[in-house]
Amino acid sequence: MSDETLSNLLKEDRRFEPPADLAEHANLTADAYDAAAKDREGFWAEQAESLDWIERWHTVKDTSYEGDVRIRWFDGAKLNVSANCLD
Repeated sequence: MSDETLSNLLKEDRRFEPPADLAEHANLTADAYDAAAKDREGFWAEQAESLDWIERWHTVKDTSYEGDVRIRWFDGAKLNVSANCLD
């Protein structure tokens, strides 16, 4: 298989819409996508409020680059993921 063929196989532009009855009962609507596009950090902060945090974050998204390129979400927070999954 040539590199060009492999490269073509890795590109996917098609979009598959969900069945209407599935979309009707989805937890996320098109409005949520619009809200996230307008204010990404605000959107995720709002979503995070539904979790039980041990310690709340002081910064939703930290993009300060000191040496390494790192992006930290919910910086300063502590979360027990298993406790949130069990509830």
